[in-house]
Amino acid sequence: MSKINIIATLQKGHETHKFQGKDLKNKNQIIYIDKNVQTKITIKDIITIERKADYYLKLNFKKGIKQKGIYKTNYGTLNLTTITENLSYENGEIKITYKQSINESPPETFTYILKFTLDT
Repeated sequence: MSKINIIATLQKGHETHKFQGKDLKNKNQIIYIDKNVQTKITIKDIITIERKADYYLKLNFKKGIKQKGIYKTNYGTLNLTTITENLSYENGEIKITYKQSINESPPETFTYILKFTLDT
């Protein structure tokens, strides 16, 4: 396991949420906690983002592919679909632009950027 510096940005329309902190990288996984929400990113042939708090969210990303996801809340499980429009991973940066639809609602566009460096 390595300690890393993290800057994570999630943008939806004009709304932006940014997290900056330190946490852990273990082989192909990065884990960080942002305001009581644990986020785990797994980097393989498909990039997976899981978020756990009072809900559980699992998103799968592969460029150009429509993927089913999981969104469990206290009110039940919702149907979640993502289409990855753009995905890049190089030099300590992951950038994903995707459209997400919940329960057949019109899709919304998100951009997630994760930058990480080893903590020295």
